[in-house]
Amino acid sequence: MSGSPYISSEDSALLRRALEGRTGAACLEIGAGNGGTLAALSKRYGTAVGTDLVAPDMKDWSDAADFVLADRASCFRDGFFDLVTFNPPYLAGKGAGDLAVDGGEALEAPRSFLSEALRTVKDDGAVVFLLNHEAIVSDYQDMCRRRGFAMSLVISERGFFEELSVYEASRPGLRD
Repeated sequence: MSGSPYISSEDSALLRRALEGRTGAACLEIGAGNGGTLAALSKRYGTAVGTDLVAPDMKDWSDAADFVLADRASCFRDGFFDLVTFNPPYLAGKGAGDLAVDGGEALEAPRSFLSEALRTVKDDGAVVFLLNHEAIVSDYQDMCRRRGFAMSLVISERGFFEELSVYEASRPGLRD
């Protein structure tokens, strides 16, 4: 498996559009890749933290946010962040590809990212994340429901070879 940071593409741009206008005290980007989304969030959040398994190689955003070399959100306590976001490795694979895009044969990566996000977001916070057309959305809705969250579609876009969708998970009645 290769271990280089994910380079932003149309999926990252779609996620950033879905995050526009969001503000708060603390946000986390799981799998921050090259830091483009994290840099944008750092302008609107008091504390902006990103995690990834590989250190980013871009230097222009490093003053704007904090980066932690970690597996998902394993190093953070429960219920700390106003916003947790991620653009996970979402291509179905057999575990022999690039860590930045290989979501696993049964898309284990997006599921584990969501599990960690739901754990670390505040009760009145939101989890905003991207999936492609290979994801079985009802499985993610069930994960959210079991933790007391409702999941809704924020934005969707059809590309050349895939459909990308951004979803929000939040607790009903707790967000303004």
